[in-house]
Amino acid sequence: MIIKSAFGPQVLEDLKTSFLQKKNCDVIIYVGEEPNVEVVYAHSFILRMRSSYFDSALSPTWAEMKDGKFIFKKPNISKLVLQKILLYLYCGEIDINPNDGTLALDYLIAADELNLDMSFIEYVQELLIKHIMEFFSSDPLEILRTILKYDRLFYKLKDHYLNYICDRAKYIFSSEKFLLLEEEMICTILDQENLNIEEIFIWDKMIEWGIARNPSLAEKEIAKWMEDDFIILQKSLKRLIPLVRYYDIFSKDYFDKISPYEKILPEELNNDIFQYHVIKGYIPKFTKYKQRNRNKNRVRYDIPLDLKEDLFFL
Repeated sequence: MIIKSAFGPQVLEDLKTSFLQKKNCDVIIYVGEEPNVEVVYAHSFILRMRSSYFDSALSPTWAEMKDGKFIFKKPNISKLVLQKILLYLYCGEIDINPNDGTLALDYLIAADELNLDMSFIEYVQELLIKHIMEFFSSDPLEILRTILKYDRLFYKLKDHYLNYICDRAKYIFSSEKFLLLEEEMICTILDQENLNIEEIFIWDKMIEWGIARNPSLAEKEIAKWMEDDFIILQKSLKRLIPLVRYYDIFSKDYFDKISPYEKILPEELNNDIFQYHVIKGYIPKFTKYKQRNRNKNRVRYDIPLDLKEDLFFL
């Protein structure tokens, strides 16, 4: 007869202690890249039992041995991340801090590479979604960059995070870091139907982003721009221009802020926007530039007023 006891937690605690104190370790893992290589110690029987990746890597066919110990190298994983992964393998402990979003994502990327259970990866993503405000506040743009790069892995987190980004869009666009964003990231943001920001503000930041990529354009006032200057800006903004909802911009803003740059717009589109603003009841031809569904199916993520100025991009 097998009797379940209450000693299970103590067994896990002993395994954790064995890992932390490096008792009788037979695996040496070199992590990081030169000249910052560090060492992590572990036990092969735990790693092989808990991870199919390590089961193969530490098999006689693949393993490198030296003085009776397995030698393993993972230059693309940091010591801190690997230690957290091993802690989970040893005793099921999940050690993540939503306030350090980039580290949490590195943790998940490493877990995926080491073939940890998908249920574990999904569980950690659920934790980050649950604490999305703290997760968002650490480094939102870098977090978004990583999520989009590994969108297959972060499929569950991606939609929630994009909704959060859309709800706080003005903070994203107002950040000095916005000008450093890759074109693909901006396209992803502008492609969202529930982007909670005025279209003219998007236009202003888009122009600013394009000029930042061509510093020579900033050296003179737009009234003094030559034809080539507009062509340069148009090429830089080729993918972004179609993502602005021009018919959702007030006439005053159109004439004050868009007209000076009208040469970068496709001629037919520019003519249609002009008619929309000067002819009462005019029906636009380009329906893809319709208004966004800013308030439709939106999930609100409220941030305390006293934190709004401090949390973002300082």
